[in-house]
Amino acid sequence: MDLNSKGYESLLRKRIDDIDASGHNGIDGVYRKNGEYFIVEGKYSGSASLNSANPATKLPRQMSDEWIQPRLADAVGADLAQDIVFDGYIRVLAKVAPDGSVIYRLINESGRVIRGAAGDFIP
Repeated sequence: MDLNSKGYESLLRKRIDDIDASGHNGIDGVYRKNGEYFIVEGKYSGSASLNSANPATKLPRQMSDEWIQPRLADAVGADLAQDIVFDGYIRVLAKVAPDGSVIYRLINESGRVIRGAAGDFIP
């Protein structure tokens, strides 16, 4: 993600080098800038999209509050996770194109990408 180069502070306790590695908590990025918190899901352009809820496994929709909050303490530590949930956070989808450019879109509390200009996010 190019958010670090745009002044966003990464808050992840452990850098993710391989999203398929065992123990990956599912949260790709947690950042802070100007007192706001951002939960970021990275996807590569093409068919990659946010995962739907799975009733069989009871897994909630990816990037919904129900999906984020149980994973947050593992990503940033319990105390900071509590602060983030209390203060609120902005959900962002970062779609990476083959040329390395990134398009950012906002995600609502249900884990759905916000369509149109309302979903534009320019870091």
